[in-house]
Amino acid sequence: MITARTASAARTPRAARTVPAARTPRAARAASGSTLALLIGLLAAGGDVAADPAPVGPAPAAPADPRAPEAGAAAASAAVHLDVEIDPTAYALDGNSLHVGIGRGHLRLDLGSFALAIPGWVHGDDAFDVSFHGFGAKLQWFPRAAQRGLFVGAEAGLTEVLVQRRGAELAAQHHQLGLGVQVGYRISLIDGFYATPWIGVGYQLGARDVTLGDATFRASAISVFPAVHIGYAFR
Repeated sequence: MITARTASAARTPRAARTVPAARTPRAARAASGSTLALLIGLLAAGGDVAADPAPVGPAPAAPADPRAPEAGAAAASAAVHLDVEIDPTAYALDGNSLHVGIGRGHLRLDLGSFALAIPGWVHGDDAFDVSFHGFGAKLQWFPRAAQRGLFVGAEAGLTEVLVQRRGAELAAQHHQLGLGVQVGYRISLIDGFYATPWIGVGYQLGARDVTLGDATFRASAISVFPAVHIGYAFR
């Protein structure tokens, strides 16, 4: 009797090697798409930087200082101004006039010499000829603008008055100290020239009546003096 041998155990197959799963076409397309998107993003960023480079050239000018005009005006106001004036009327009345002005800001100091013959229709006595010469000082203040426009001031002057009797060789002279106030207006003309109409009212210390022969000249202690000066301001 033939007895078949039975295998004590069935042969187990060799353990299968693990093989990584093959990448499917869809996964490959997704990976390549992500890579492409990353590259496009990097290129786009680089393009923006290249399209908008940092500006090259001088730095922009600083904004203007709003206080600059005020500083310029203050500097001009602080400068010393020099001028010279004459009174043409004095020359027309057999006299002379020369004034030198020193100004700073809204103030001006005037130092001058003057002389003229007073017309008879001014002093009111046809029996006498009256003239004077002297020197004086004025301090003027320009309230609105430096060295131009409206001004007010005070003045003092020492004069020598000569009173002569017409038709006779009789004359007398004496000194007066005049103190007064004035108001005027400086008008700019052209190239540094200007005109200054003004009027002064003063009190004459030492004014007195003068008798020559049989006539007496009556003097007034109150004086009113209008004038127009022509001047030049040095720059």
